[in-house]
Amino acid sequence: MDTFDPDMTCRVHDGLNDQIIEWSPHWASMYREHASRWDDGVISWDGLLLDGWAPIVHGHPCGH
Repeated sequence: MDTFDPDMTCRVHDGLNDQIIEWSPHWASMYREHASRWDDGVISWDGLLLDGWAPIVHGHPCGH
């Protein structure tokens, strides 16, 4: 999560619930205000444990 840019639309992985969430840049200010480091490479935010992210590449069938 060291390179995560909350201003960019992407997908994030919530390790707590093992789910992929489509990130909205509208959440960036709340993320900056309330996110905290949970563990190495894991961010606690809004009841989630974010442990990975991937950009959304438009035009590719699987989004990768």
